[in-house]
Amino acid sequence: MPFARSRRRALLALVAAGVLGMGIASGLLSSKLTPRSHSVANGPIPAATSPTAVQPTAAPTPDHWWKPLPTATAPFQPALLVIEKLRVQAPVEVKGVDARNVMEAPDKPTDAAWYRFTARPGSGSNAVFSGHRDFGQPGVPAIFWHLDQLVPGDAIDVVSDKQTQIRYRVTQTWDYSLTNIPMQQVLAADPSEEVTLITASGTYIRGGYDHRLVVRAVRTS
Repeated sequence: MPFARSRRRALLALVAAGVLGMGIASGLLSSKLTPRSHSVANGPIPAATSPTAVQPTAAPTPDHWWKPLPTATAPFQPALLVIEKLRVQAPVEVKGVDARNVMEAPDKPTDAAWYRFTARPGSGSNAVFSGHRDFGQPGVPAIFWHLDQLVPGDAIDVVSDKQTQIRYRVTQTWDYSLTNIPMQQVLAADPSEEVTLITASGTYIRGGYDHRLVVRAVRTS
């Protein structure tokens, strides 16, 4: 519907405005969490960016504990995010923006957040998720501790509450400095069906990490 598309564009603009207003002082996109919990991105949005190539490290060996479910046939609100290579099986919290128009981070280190102002899986656009790299203090792993180990071709599964799923394959990863992340591009709708995962990366400085890792995957099933 034209109205729905207009509303989504307005929400993306609102989020971008909130991101611009945060600067680099905070390591979070939500002020309601522990100050040393780290997940999603903030910082100004430049006209052009030069991301650093991600250099993956050794990843855990998948043991095929995840058995694919029937493929979803309609858009759905996600209930579970599964990354077999990293042995991640994360319940999904539904999040939006806070009172300062800043993206909210997941409440728990074991959960992922899906943002209601982005696409539903199965709808033919970009569904955006975030998760904490660590939680409580630097070096205490949370669900996206090993997210930098994903490489093109790795599988990401999003599961509905009806026990159906959509499978995606990683196509690209970027490591952006906090002051140089193009949030409008990260959050924007796309004609291909995708998921985008965001977490903290880089060096821990003055209460937050100085980079954000972005992983993009395209639907295969």
